[in-house]
Amino acid sequence: MTMNRYGRRTHRFGRLVLIVLAGVIAIWLVGHLLLDVQFPDPLVTSTDAGRPDDEDRSMREIFESLPAEGAAVSQVTLLDDNVMAWVERWRLLANARKRLDISYFILEQDVFGIAFLGHLVHKAGQGLTVRVLLDAIGTTMSRDVQGNDYLDTVVQTANVTVKLYRPLRYRFQDAFLTLNPAAIVASDHDKILLADGVHGLIGGRNIATEYFADLNFDPKAFRDADAVLTGREAGAVLEAVFESQYDGGEAHAVTRETVDLLDSTSDLLLAYQAMDYWLRGEPIPEAVSARIRDRRLPWIDELQARPMLHGALARPAPESVQAPVRFLDSRTRLIRTDDPITVSLGRLVRGAKKSIFVANPYLVLSEQAVSVLEDAARRGVEITVLTNSPVSSDNPLSQAFFLEQWPKLLARVPTLRLFVAGDRHNLHGKFAVIDDQLGLLGTYNLDPLSMALNSELVAAVWSARFAEKLLETGRQLIAAGPPTAYEYRIARDDEGRPSRDEEGRIIVAFGPNDHLERDDWTAVRRYRWLVRGLAAVSGRSFF
Repeated sequence: MTMNRYGRRTHRFGRLVLIVLAGVIAIWLVGHLLLDVQFPDPLVTSTDAGRPDDEDRSMREIFESLPAEGAAVSQVTLLDDNVMAWVERWRLLANARKRLDISYFILEQDVFGIAFLGHLVHKAGQGLTVRVLLDAIGTTMSRDVQGNDYLDTVVQTANVTVKLYRPLRYRFQDAFLTLNPAAIVASDHDKILLADGVHGLIGGRNIATEYFADLNFDPKAFRDADAVLTGREAGAVLEAVFESQYDGGEAHAVTRETVDLLDSTSDLLLAYQAMDYWLRGEPIPEAVSARIRDRRLPWIDELQARPMLHGALARPAPESVQAPVRFLDSRTRLIRTDDPITVSLGRLVRGAKKSIFVANPYLVLSEQAVSVLEDAARRGVEITVLTNSPVSSDNPLSQAFFLEQWPKLLARVPTLRLFVAGDRHNLHGKFAVIDDQLGLLGTYNLDPLSMALNSELVAAVWSARFAEKLLETGRQLIAAGPPTAYEYRIARDDEGRPSRDEEGRIIVAFGPNDHLERDDWTAVRRYRWLVRGLAAVSGRSFF
């Protein structure tokens, strides 16, 4: 039976209503999430109260009093080179003899992700116990469990258990029951690789091509930073951090009943073998390469496109330093900014005496955070921040907030210098140095998701040498100058006060308009309209 004209119009109208309704719901979710996270209720906790003397205490005293998950003296190795970051992961997997604990936010199905899983299957076959935790919103594999043969195979491998952190149906259920849209995105943002409870690797990198590709060969390669921490005390802390999420009620085991049963063990092991031969600089055996090509898998071509990986296992490990480390761990939560990392960073900035250097992908600060920086500026502390511009950022929404805020931030914090990455390489590393003595490195972004929602992990390292290495990493990018990096500046009068136009707006001396092309504005401009609309509707301003 065919549908008449009236019926077709009714059908189209009904579909239009559903589309509009879905759009309204989406705007409600995004709007409430942004406003709730951007403007959380101020919270005072026992860790924040009772420390009015931080400005008068030494940085070492503050460091030793941080609300840490644990403390240890550890061998610390900075990994600021993409190729070596992959090599060190491969070495940790290869040298493990008893147990591997793995937690990642993103694990993609490219040659790195599949070879990584293949290595886990290989080690499990040697009798190692392997525990894997993947976030259900960050990882493509975990979002698409049904029909994902690679993850299915890992689940079915003896000695391996896999859990998903907050599967999607639980997220939406929580959001519905609590009427809190933040429940949808609150995630496990930790990145941990722990071998034998002794050798841990943490930092900004996930498992995907952009995190390990060479910057000279791949325009999409990220700039990032990790650290290897070696020692039984450090391993015990990292194991406790891992298990707090892995054994918590939000982590759900992936079982045979929830996946299809096509066995892809041979594919995973082929990817592992190809990557291992390539890293060793040895020819990939014809038997291996022929099977990969017969199955029309792209891994040989992907490896040949990455010549810097060839033979990279022969390169020596980067220099390590022995230093006291305190691990700052924030668990997943909903709209709370009293977590150990946020509180500790505030205390450290309040205790800074001469300098603060920060490199972070995102810069979306709360009023409380800006006030702390203002106080530091009044004490004469020199502050340098390195972040992304719309050219390099992978997050147009955070850029929209950043572009609204940065002139006001410079106006309120006169000792601040603000630099942005100007090329296509995303700056993904999250690290800081305070007073040239304390280095901080981890997963914590300077945005509302890290400040109020996600689990995060930061290592605070008391070492002038480690701090120097972090500073070298950041300053090299700044020293490259345009078009690799730019300094954003506002106009100031002869007395250093911000200059304003007739309408009271801060005059920009150099900003995004001075180096962006039209295409770079497209996505960001849409989100800026949303940001301004939300501010107008809520009656709130962004400091």
